[in-house]
Amino acid sequence: MRYQGRLNDWNDTKGFGFILPNGGGPKVFIHISAFGTRLRRPVLGDLVTYELGADARGRPKANAARLVSDPRRIKRESRAIGIGAVAVAVAIVAFVVYVAFVRFTHPNSTMSASVYKIFFARDALRSDSTFQCVSEKNSCSRMSSCAEAFFHQEICRVPGMDGDRDGIPCERQLCN
Repeated sequence: MRYQGRLNDWNDTKGFGFILPNGGGPKVFIHISAFGTRLRRPVLGDLVTYELGADARGRPKANAARLVSDPRRIKRESRAIGIGAVAVAVAIVAFVVYVAFVRFTHPNSTMSASVYKIFFARDALRSDSTFQCVSEKNSCSRMSSCAEAFFHQEICRVPGMDGDRDGIPCERQLCN
């Protein structure tokens, strides 16, 4: 017959302790070897099931013990995992929404160009940009930065700065 109780005393360095049976009665001695195979070492307060035996002096001793998953601990761990997963999901959704916003506000950009601008050419995204559309800025050699090249390609509609047509201008000179 299997019994259930909670580890009331536990000395992890020596590998033994006592179980307080759920149904009441005297404490039951337990040694680490009674657990056999286990996923982790027992800790104070763990719920365990065991078969009742006796030591050489006739005192109660636990045999064939197993750790019982504590529903409160499982709930806490799953809640922690759940909060982390929600935070990651919110971050991903926020990033996707931001990329969609950049695509919407710069309709001539490709997806890769929009992501590139978000990470590497943020000045091109500003509505109050320090760049101005002037006729002299008509090639990559006349640009001072990748952000300026994006600005002139998308706002000023300067053609020919995107040789491979991926939406990222001046890749050889500035936006590499």
